[in-house]
Amino acid sequence: MIPAAGLLRMAGLLWLLFAVGCQTTSLEANLEVPIHGSWRLNQDARAELVWRQYLERASSRTALHGSARVTLEGTDFKLNRPQRILVERPARLRFEIIGLFDQVLAMLAVDGSTFGFYDIETAEVSRGHVTPSLLWDLARIDLGVPALVDFLLAAPTPSPGLARIASWLESDDQIAFAFAKPDQELAAGCGASSDRRFFDSECFLAVEALKNVGEIFTFDSAGHLNELRSLDSEGRLRFHVSFANYQSMPGDAFGSEFPYRITIRSPAIGSEAHFVWKRVLFAETLADRFFEIRLGQGSTPGD
Repeated sequence: MIPAAGLLRMAGLLWLLFAVGCQTTSLEANLEVPIHGSWRLNQDARAELVWRQYLERASSRTALHGSARVTLEGTDFKLNRPQRILVERPARLRFEIIGLFDQVLAMLAVDGSTFGFYDIETAEVSRGHVTPSLLWDLARIDLGVPALVDFLLAAPTPSPGLARIASWLESDDQIAFAFAKPDQELAAGCGASSDRRFFDSECFLAVEALKNVGEIFTFDSAGHLNELRSLDSEGRLRFHVSFANYQSMPGDAFGSEFPYRITIRSPAIGSEAHFVWKRVLFAETLADRFFEIRLGQGSTPGD
């Protein structure tokens, strides 16, 4: 059990560490889904190839470790520090904030079911059980741990319960894919295929069903994922993740590239988190000890 004072201190530090989430109510009144260019049917050959190749790459990424410059900005806070980062699907992560002389100032480790938080000021470790609202409870981040892991792997996939409803070509040769909760009445009226995965794009647009869209994935002309937008039931932006500065990854089985700049924006609270990677290494799995915080006499966190 974490003492009340420790919980408040942890919440404040975690807000500075990970203030990348969002609230469910938006301060913006007109953040409708931006649609540009020409609509295409889901069965379009180019769209199918881009999406299939992306899913293959995404499924191959299970873990990574590296270092990044992390900049967090909001209306009343700003932090710019190097961090060591480790993540592993589905919900294991470790963040270390590094000081001027390479010392660990603070650390959060999540092993999937429990978490530990270390603060150099107290030299103590607070522990607890992971809940779906852990980051929200501690730092007002409306993201679950699995979502944050997927973003940092640059390999998010549509949320459970969402079906692909349309794809279209943007005017700058980007391809976008929209995902939403299945609507049986809409499917019947728009001639969906028998497995209910696809809607006719023209009909879908005509009935203004874009209000039901949950997520939009956009890819550039090279097939790189460059943004993910999550929308509420009214079409307002909940959060926006952008992926940029792609670089080749030596040794990657797929010969793919990784975005060395990942930005998570939360317009509802006016916050942004920028991860500029300095070093990234993929792994199939990471040792359990990396997701534990152990302190002993003469030891440092994680030893």
